[in-house]
Amino acid sequence: MGIARSRSALARLGDSFEGLLPHIGVLLSANVIIVIVGLATLSITTHAIGAVGIGLLAVIEAYPRTLDQVLRFEPSQAVIRYGNRARVAGDDEAFRRLIKFGTVMDVLGAAVAALLALAALDLASQWFDFSDAERHMMMLFVFAMFTFVSATSISVLRLTSRFDLYAHVLVGVAVLRLLVSAALWYVGAGIEAFFYLLLFTAIAEHLVMFCVAWFILRREVPGPILSLPLKGILRENPKILSFIFNSNMNVIARNSTRRFDIFILGGVVGYADIGLYQIAKRVGLAATRLSRPMQFVVFPALSQFWERGEGMKIVKLVLRFSSVFAIIAVILFPLFAIWGEQFITVAFGEEFIAALPLVLLQIVAASLFMTGGILNSALLSIGRDGALLGVTFTASLLFFALLIPAVSLYGIVAASWLHVLVNLVWCGGCVYFFAKAVNLHMKPKIPDDVEDLSL
Repeated sequence: MGIARSRSALARLGDSFEGLLPHIGVLLSANVIIVIVGLATLSITTHAIGAVGIGLLAVIEAYPRTLDQVLRFEPSQAVIRYGNRARVAGDDEAFRRLIKFGTVMDVLGAAVAALLALAALDLASQWFDFSDAERHMMMLFVFAMFTFVSATSISVLRLTSRFDLYAHVLVGVAVLRLLVSAALWYVGAGIEAFFYLLLFTAIAEHLVMFCVAWFILRREVPGPILSLPLKGILRENPKILSFIFNSNMNVIARNSTRRFDIFILGGVVGYADIGLYQIAKRVGLAATRLSRPMQFVVFPALSQFWERGEGMKIVKLVLRFSSVFAIIAVILFPLFAIWGEQFITVAFGEEFIAALPLVLLQIVAASLFMTGGILNSALLSIGRDGALLGVTFTASLLFFALLIPAVSLYGIVAASWLHVLVNLVWCGGCVYFFAKAVNLHMKPKIPDDVEDLSL
């Protein structure tokens, strides 16, 4: 009886989350592994090259990744939203044309971003005061940008519910990086060897994901794709260009506070401070990985519910997932407040104890991000991408307006305080616009043929 009741309870729990929990469970398990493996890799790298080395690698990686975020417009959210529309309508040709459109955008976008990054390489090197060797490493990472073509491929895996394959690729790359990092540390390798490992894993993650997704696509979607003409793509997908613009600008603005901060701080504070800040950010980002499986799985489902006219399912999922991550956040912060010093000592060494205040603030910022994370997907799925962009842009603008003066006055800890402020503003704005959209959706409509009795 006990086993039967447990199974019944689990079934009801799964139904309350619209059957998404198994997929989320797969990705959550993978993310837990990636978090543990990633922190172990960071610990090994820190012991091998020190805080200054960590800071230097962070700056070298920040330039190409920052420009990639800004200059390359990903079609991934649009492929999912409009792909669901085509699949619900049973229009296979429109779906295949959309996949080709997204792939072309990926390839052209990566090429344009890489070429512009190469053109501005000398200016960036002067800003960071790089040596010739450091400039050469950054140039190699810029060339790697040509391979960043996996956005549409990942969307295909999400649309076909092959979250297991996505998880396997990420875990495989993370484990490979850990093993090679350990080997490099063992042989006493320097910062250049760790840079080449970083470069290789960045390329491998994109190319492996691209190949896996196209293999699945050929099995799941019969018919030509790359040979289809793109003519008719705008007619079949109305407002897709504005949606791509808004969704990408939202991602750029939201990620800019985690990308541009290193880029800007590299010209304001020393590498040692950046190393402490980078460790704190990595711990915070590790915490946000708990919410990524939910966002990764939920957005395709939310857009599908919206296309089917099932708005109440969206509201229920938002409330349930927000509650789950609010509970996780309440548990997470006290754990780090009590045992954070021991964690830093074991993971990174006693010389990094100074990072503890930054770590605690990044945990608070990550908690706010996780709690409101599903609202980002919900607003996109219901066509409120413009409102979402406004909220994200306002919060990010506030961050950059205060970053340099705050750090100049109060030190590197001020940057972590600003992450808390930005996520608080972003989360509050998302709550407001989602509640407003829900009220409009729930308001009963008066038929045109009903007379107004108040006249």
